[in-house]
Amino acid sequence: MFFTLNLYARSLDKVFQLLPQPQSVEVLAGKGFMYDELTFVSVAPGTPVPVLGALTDVLPRSGRAGKGLFLQLSGQNVPDSPEGYVLEVNGKGVTVTARTEAGLFYGCQTLEQLLEDSRDFGREIPQMKITDYPAIAYRAVHLDTKHHLDRMEYYYRMVDRLARYKMNVIIWELEDKLRFTRRPEVAAPNAISKQEMQALCRYAKERNVEISPLVQGLGHAGFILKHHWELRENPASDWEFCPSDPRTYEVQFDLYLDALEAMPYGKYLHVGGDEITAIGVDERCKATGKTAFELQMIWLKKVCQFAVDHGRVPIFWDDMPLKYAGIWELVLSDKSEEEVAKAWNTDKLDKAVDLFPKECVYMRWKYEDATAPAHQRLLKWYHDKGLKVMGATAAAAGDSPFMPRRNSRSEYVKGFNRLVAENHLEGILATSWDDGSPHLETVWRGFIAQGEFGWNPSARDIEAFKQAHAQREYGFRPEDNRMAFLDELEKAVFFFDGALVTSGRRNPAWGTTAFTLMELPDKAKPGAWSESYKDKIAQARIEAGRYEKITEGIKTAKAKALRNRYTLQVYEQTNNLQNYPVRLILALNAYDTAKDEAAQKIALSEVAEVCDYFDAMRANLESVYSETRFMQQPEGFVSDLNHHNHLSSKTYNSDWWYYYEIPMVRKVRAWMK
Repeated sequence: MFFTLNLYARSLDKVFQLLPQPQSVEVLAGKGFMYDELTFVSVAPGTPVPVLGALTDVLPRSGRAGKGLFLQLSGQNVPDSPEGYVLEVNGKGVTVTARTEAGLFYGCQTLEQLLEDSRDFGREIPQMKITDYPAIAYRAVHLDTKHHLDRMEYYYRMVDRLARYKMNVIIWELEDKLRFTRRPEVAAPNAISKQEMQALCRYAKERNVEISPLVQGLGHAGFILKHHWELRENPASDWEFCPSDPRTYEVQFDLYLDALEAMPYGKYLHVGGDEITAIGVDERCKATGKTAFELQMIWLKKVCQFAVDHGRVPIFWDDMPLKYAGIWELVLSDKSEEEVAKAWNTDKLDKAVDLFPKECVYMRWKYEDATAPAHQRLLKWYHDKGLKVMGATAAAAGDSPFMPRRNSRSEYVKGFNRLVAENHLEGILATSWDDGSPHLETVWRGFIAQGEFGWNPSARDIEAFKQAHAQREYGFRPEDNRMAFLDELEKAVFFFDGALVTSGRRNPAWGTTAFTLMELPDKAKPGAWSESYKDKIAQARIEAGRYEKITEGIKTAKAKALRNRYTLQVYEQTNNLQNYPVRLILALNAYDTAKDEAAQKIALSEVAEVCDYFDAMRANLESVYSETRFMQQPEGFVSDLNHHNHLSSKTYNSDWWYYYEIPMVRKVRAWMK
């Protein structure tokens, strides 16, 4: 049961938008106080002082006139959770009571939000009692740095932000971005040193955020096998290790050891193991007489034992056993319960269950609706077999190079968190895949949804969450609807994806590498081009109006925001990029439909201006994006073959951001000569 008592929605939503929403808020009689009336911090004997927020850390730690923040550890009258707390506001100030330092930390984070709202909106914090605890103990986000790195200070700010919204884990997919010391050839030239990572992990631990490594194994191994051809299962592919060569484990375990040393406070070691395509094809594997599935599970047993021997719990992506059993497509589907019942067959899994290491956590990933009937049946199968399962949803699933969609995928995040809580799974991970390398600022609303629904899956609906997000992140009151532009920005990306082509897909990982650019107008056949592309032109006009609406919304938001203006700048530049194909199509349409030669000449100059604008637009975007991230690969970087053909690995510099725009501008400029 997620709520013990909930007067929250009736009493506090109008002004105080706490995120994540507490399990219980009881508003009491009596006069409240303003944020600046809190004047000191008092700590009970034996109670540690957690890392405090900006509004409380400045207060002296000794009694003085005014109202105080009183911190105390106690096992009495507090939630039975190591992260639970009770926060009481009364005439003397605020008391936070918890069983552990983590609970105190989260109580103080909640207080920080109350103080923030009091300051921002000039309202008294009412007397109240908050009783709070997480529905899910392990609330993780996934950081994928396979294609790009952000600046180190950005990762520190990321930890602060995760802690603010009560997320307590980062699972970091390293690939070549750690400076491995046992296998230095694997590390990219700009990799993070083990010492730098250790310092970040220490900082995170102090804020109740645990960082654990994900080091891909068996498959997804291009970052390793581009250096170690002798360990490839298929000499023509750097995707898979050979699981039958002992040297595979020598390399794999060395990388694991470096990662564990770099991230010394984590509980888990994520071993990867997903999306295998060609195990069992080389002579080393054939000589074993084992099937591909048996070879995969032998590999899994060995790496799991390594994790256990080194004090970590192994995590493994679970798709390969499901593909072996023939139920993968069904699990991904949204078929009805009746349809699923007719097709459901786990005979192969049942017979192979002894091959599943029991010490392993099977990460059950589904990046869209996790509540579908087939998926829920699979969770039951795991439960019935006594296997440990962790959920994996997605804040960014590679669906777009620039913008996660569907309210930053928050509906999917909410649904899977509810399932995890109801089924008492090991935890939940919100992935953020770097296939199309969106700026992390565009992913953050999805991450914050993970904070909201991982703590309290029965909290707000999606619209209410979006309002709370706008207030917490920017200081916007719900009634002002300042973030409405973001819904429009997510819609705009659909036209942007394919506006300049007649075939192909912007992200080649979706299955298509070739594309066909639009033809250009023929001066000898005025109007023919516009007739041929009338549907695109009609949608471009709609998108032009949407762009103006978004632009005005961002302008107002930037002027009114109390914090996090950088995120708004990222949205602004993303909007300009997504509008570029619109401008070009409409300029070409004006040329094609010009009434006479003079009008045609003017229209052609407008086409030239749009082409020239591309360079300015690109420079502005990269200037903003590069405030936090590195925009190109370092000198000496060696690319892997990457059979998934991710968009963000297409070029060493930032050209891949403009996958259609660069060739289209080149084509238009040649046409104008």
